[in-house]
Amino acid sequence: MTIPRGDALPAGAAPAGAASSSGFRDSGTLTRSLKLFLYLSIALGALSFVSALLELSLLTGTLAPGEIASNDLGQQIIASLRGVIFLVLLVLFCMWTYRANYNARQLGALDMQFSPGWAVGWYFIPIANFWKPYQAMREIWQASANPAHWQQQPRGSILPLWWTLLLLSNVISTAAVRLSLKAQTEPDVLLAWTVSAANDAVGILADATALVLVTQIFRMQMASRAADAFA
Repeated sequence: MTIPRGDALPAGAAPAGAASSSGFRDSGTLTRSLKLFLYLSIALGALSFVSALLELSLLTGTLAPGEIASNDLGQQIIASLRGVIFLVLLVLFCMWTYRANYNARQLGALDMQFSPGWAVGWYFIPIANFWKPYQAMREIWQASANPAHWQQQPRGSILPLWWTLLLLSNVISTAAVRLSLKAQTEPDVLLAWTVSAANDAVGILADATALVLVTQIFRMQMASRAADAFA
């Protein structure tokens, strides 16, 4: 995949009013850490998906008693690990988003609407978190791809897919929890586990697209940084 590098400039030239990239902070370690936990989240999501399918087999009477006990223990272990991974992933993603916004500014992107703090903060504001974080990430993408003229830079095709899957995962996850708490009859339990399996599948896709998004933004920023260093 070709990563946008922005408009070429004569050696030593810089766009009017552009900020120096001397304050740029290498996010290589942070990006690698975030990607590692995204991979872990995908792996645990796959295990959880398989466990949910086994639970559905249990409900249809196709599992032996020994397999039932083993699957229940496995579900508890997976749920505990996923809880820890989620918290670490949340912290890393917020740190990475803040750094990506900050670095885009250091590369020379002017008049960005979202500050580094609000690029993170909008995720925690009810109602507005349905669209504001997406706008902030789109701005980071554009500014990373072409700091000098980021307003004219088209957004990456991965962005709407990532955001759609993230929102869908949140909605299905909430539904799965509510159905599980209210389940009283066998059909209710069956529905709850079906929705849970669907949530795992969508969550895996959401993590995979986040992995692509993070990788591409990091590469664009490092490419812009390298171009700036040799200008």
